[in-house]
Amino acid sequence: MLTFFLPLMAYVLAFPVMLVTIRRVEVGLLYFITLVPIIAVMTKITTFPGGHNIADYLLIAIVVGALAAASRENRKALPASPLNGAVAILVVGSVINLVRGYTFMDFPHEIGLERLMTWKNYMILPVLYFVGFSTVRSEKNVKWVIVCVSLMLLACTFNFYSTFRWFKAAHYSNDIRISGPFSFLGPNEMGVFFAMYTFLLLGISFYVENRKLRYLLLLVSAVNCYPILYSFSRAAYLSFLVGLLVLALVKERRFILVLIGLVAFYSVVLPTAVVERIDQTFLQKDEVSEDYWDRRAMDIGGVTVDSTGRKQLWNKAGDYFREHPILGIGFDTFRYKEGYITHSMYYKILAEQGLVGVIIHLIFYGVIIRQSYRLFRRSPGGIGKGVGLGFFLATFVHLAGNLTGDQSLYYNLMAVFWLFLGIVSRFSVDYLEDGVKKNRVMA
Repeated sequence: MLTFFLPLMAYVLAFPVMLVTIRRVEVGLLYFITLVPIIAVMTKITTFPGGHNIADYLLIAIVVGALAAASRENRKALPASPLNGAVAILVVGSVINLVRGYTFMDFPHEIGLERLMTWKNYMILPVLYFVGFSTVRSEKNVKWVIVCVSLMLLACTFNFYSTFRWFKAAHYSNDIRISGPFSFLGPNEMGVFFAMYTFLLLGISFYVENRKLRYLLLLVSAVNCYPILYSFSRAAYLSFLVGLLVLALVKERRFILVLIGLVAFYSVVLPTAVVERIDQTFLQKDEVSEDYWDRRAMDIGGVTVDSTGRKQLWNKAGDYFREHPILGIGFDTFRYKEGYITHSMYYKILAEQGLVGVIIHLIFYGVIIRQSYRLFRRSPGGIGKGVGLGFFLATFVHLAGNLTGDQSLYYNLMAVFWLFLGIVSRFSVDYLEDGVKKNRVMA
């Protein structure tokens, strides 16, 4: 019953929230960031009238509310910030790349519309940056965002647990890998999602003065380890280790000991199924392997590939890059050309965006890493310093997780990331660029 009534309640509540948002934009923003990342709920909402567009409606109300608030308060909706240029370059590059896709090959009309829809959904993320920068203008609002993100993660973990608890996970097999709340995505995306936001909250927790809020962040960070472990995603494990390493290097040297302990003694401290996933030592391997590979094999472009086909797909992406090194083959074209995704954000950029895309992304990630680190080091303290550290860690976890995957286009997964990018921009302006604390409402 909950699987029906909870999405129904979320759907019905969305409409009064939209109306309130026009006047109090923070209400819609908090509702959006709590609801939208839970894909299992959003999928069920699509069965209701207009449910497919509920996220778009909410976002429109949020943007209108943000512009109205700026007008009422006689201030700029988007003040100058070092991050504005990086975001603008990424958006302009995506437009050029989208047009390039139409010129590269003659797709059927329906595929052209699907690509345009994918690009439109991708553009939700820069809009969230704008909203975060314009709207989240006080430490009190930031704390409410943190609470809502924490509740969202707890809901996602509970959703995962409620399904995974029915599986026998004493030993690893491919059949026990599930996506939890991320219905149409995979375990890799789910695992990296939890790892990324675990380190976001963990970084913030070092500088939260409110004890109850700090305990909540630590609790959520600990609970998140459950879906990370049982995602059986080596990308998630790698990104988690990268998060620990970066945290140890920039903040707490003692985490080096945790990292060394995990690497040296993982076979002792981790569950047997996880160890078997890491080692690829399956129960009754001689009997399972042949059937496993048969079920996982697939044909891509006339080539039969193994369980993920990453090597063959990466080779194909490299071929496209060599043939079209400047602009690539265009936004979201690889999967329609080859019938499968690249399984790497970096190879996707090479194949679809070429050298222009590589330069754009180097600028984008270079700027946000630099700015979040500056905020962490130079902020006068408190939650601004924590946001800088948390976002710095989350960015490196995101980059590591995308070595063998690509979460960057899914707004459900990246909404929190881009919202906090806007918050980093806001704190950078208030605490660093002007040298004073402006527009700050003390909690």
